[in-house]
Amino acid sequence: MKTPLLTVGVLVVFGFGFQTDTLLPSAVYSGTAQAVKRDGGRESQQLAKGSTLDLAELAIHTSTLGPGQTNHPLQAYNDAEELVVVKEGTLTATVKDSTKTLGPGGLALIVAGDKQSFKNTTKAPVTYYVLKFKAKDPVDIQRGQAGGGSFVKDWSKFKMTKTDKGETRPVFDQPSSMFKRFDVHATVLNPGKASHPPHTHRTEEIILMTKGSGEMLIDKTSHKATVGDVILLRSNVPHAFTNTGTTPCGYFAIQWHSNAENNAAQH
Repeated sequence: MKTPLLTVGVLVVFGFGFQTDTLLPSAVYSGTAQAVKRDGGRESQQLAKGSTLDLAELAIHTSTLGPGQTNHPLQAYNDAEELVVVKEGTLTATVKDSTKTLGPGGLALIVAGDKQSFKNTTKAPVTYYVLKFKAKDPVDIQRGQAGGGSFVKDWSKFKMTKTDKGETRPVFDQPSSMFKRFDVHATVLNPGKASHPPHTHRTEEIILMTKGSGEMLIDKTSHKATVGDVILLRSNVPHAFTNTGTTPCGYFAIQWHSNAENNAAQH
C-alpha cells in the first residue's frame, strides 16, 4: 500500500486534494485512495491536477462509462488538447467525423479545436484515462492540424519491435496544437529488466502504467508503481524504471517539447 512520502523534493501522491494552481512534483500518482465521483452509472477519479515547468495545466483522471452511456455530446476545447488511453473494456470514440472502436491500450489524440465524444456500446463497463494538456506556449491550432491532427488508433495497430529488454511500439511523434513536438511510445519490459540507467533530460515526461509492476527511481529514491499509476517526471530529475516483478510490465512514455526547451538547447 502506498503511503504519503516527501523526500528530496519527491512525493508519492496518495489521497490528496488538487488545486489548479498546484505545482506538481515528480511523483507516482496513485488513484487507489482517490475519491470516486459518481453521476448515474458514470464514474470519474482525479489522479493529478496542477502545473509544471512547461504546462499551465495538467489534469489526469479516469472515466468509467456503464453500458450504453456517453461521456457528453460532441464538444471541443480551443485552449487544450487531450490524450485518451483505454484501460479496461471497449470504447467507441468519435473524433471530428471519424468513429472507431478501441480496446485496452487503444489511444486517441484530440488536438485543440477538434470535437470528441465517447460511448460505451457494450454490455460491460469501460474505463479510460484522460490526460488534458494546456501548454504555457501559445496554442497553435494550425500547427496541430498540419502536423497530423487528431487521430484514433487501436493497440493492435501500433507496430511492435522486439528488443533485448522486451518490446517497444512507436505510437506517435508529431507537432500538435500545444507543442512543437509531442512524442509517445509504448514499452514492455521483461522481469528484472531496466528501461535504461538513471539519466536526466530537459523534457518533462509521464509514464502511464498499463500492466505489471516495478520501481521508478526518482532522484535518489525508489518508488513502487503498478497498473493504473501515473508517474510524472519533471525536467532534469534523474530517473530510471525497473521491472521488479515476475511477469512483463508495460507503460506508455509521454513527452512534450516546449519553446523554452528549444531555446535552452540553443544556448
